[in-house]
Amino acid sequence: MELVAVNDLNQAVYYNLAQAYEAEFSKLTEKVPRQDGMFELDTDIAQEQVSAFVCYVSGVPAGIAAIYMHSDKDMEIAEFYIVPVFRKAKLGTQFAHALWAMYPGSWTIKQIAGAGYATEFWRSAILKLPGLDLIEDEYVDPYWGKVTRQRFEC
Repeated sequence: MELVAVNDLNQAVYYNLAQAYEAEFSKLTEKVPRQDGMFELDTDIAQEQVSAFVCYVSGVPAGIAAIYMHSDKDMEIAEFYIVPVFRKAKLGTQFAHALWAMYPGSWTIKQIAGAGYATEFWRSAILKLPGLDLIEDEYVDPYWGKVTRQRFEC
């Protein structure tokens, strides 16, 4: 697994996988594609406070992540997607752990209503790291409404 920060050379890869992510979650978000067939994205990775990555396996793009950098020690997962064929190998957990190792500090992750499978994934990934004090609650997000939220320090 290789994590590469999004740059001019791989930005299209990020955006292509972000479309798959939006399509997968459209059953929950009720988003529909624009006239050009593309979904609007929720996170603008061009913003200064957003760090975005593509995860590669043997040179193949296998996932993406976007992180809100609220400060150098306060981060939030904004977007996280693993191509389905790579999920059985637990790539998502490896990818998440690599991101947390890159940016030690306080982390927040949120899942929209109906995404119970995502909540289970995040609980499992977090609890696989020893010594983390996980706080989970329900939170009313200004954009998404009621979400499940995990917070922890690593």
